[in-house]
Amino acid sequence: MATQKSKRLYIIGAGFAGRTLANEIARKAIFGEVVAFLDDDPEKIGRKIEDVPVLGPIRDVARLLRMNPADEAVIAMPDASREYLKEIYSILKKAGFQQIRILPGISQIIEGDARLIQTRSIDPQDLLGRTPVAIKLKQSLAYLRGKRVLVTGAGGSIGSELCRQLLSGGASRLYLFGHGENSIYQIDRELRLLQEEGVGEKATLVPVIGDLKDPDYVNYILSQLRAKDSAPWSK
Repeated sequence: MATQKSKRLYIIGAGFAGRTLANEIARKAIFGEVVAFLDDDPEKIGRKIEDVPVLGPIRDVARLLRMNPADEAVIAMPDASREYLKEIYSILKKAGFQQIRILPGISQIIEGDARLIQTRSIDPQDLLGRTPVAIKLKQSLAYLRGKRVLVTGAGGSIGSELCRQLLSGGASRLYLFGHGENSIYQIDRELRLLQEEGVGEKATLVPVIGDLKDPDYVNYILSQLRAKDSAPWSK
């Protein structure tokens, strides 16, 4: 079995986000080794960033790489269109990458945070032909500061991404409501890891397992949550 030290990482995108990830990986020396950046920018190809070569164009160079099972590709292009991401994903899969991760959203990069812990396995939702609008996250979520926020469907693709963004919103408590124990456990664990890494602000995380279709249970949960804290409430 490959050790973390022997794991080879290829960062797709040699821009700010990619360089930030590479610096973190080198500094902590526990995630593996960045062996190359892959990029399509002719001004970056052929250069070295902190002794790591920038290879490209991606389509041409990816098929020349010799893959090991433990090798990972990390897509660090937060401003890329969905069409371009879909093309890059197809190229990486054909090249033999079994593990492909991606930074989850442009909002966290806008606010200056780009950390390896923020990356996750690429999801089909990331490849839909809808290009998201970049917004200033902290401004858009300012109305939630100091409030308790209940996110329903928190374990799903949309709900989990909303939870990630809400970490930067200053909510006092974040309730993760969903009917899937595994998915709620996973997003709760991920958010706690993000907090440990200094991402966002310190919100109290409360996982809640239940079915939104059960009105009696939902009313009971809401009454319990209101009774436990006098902080303002938002849902």
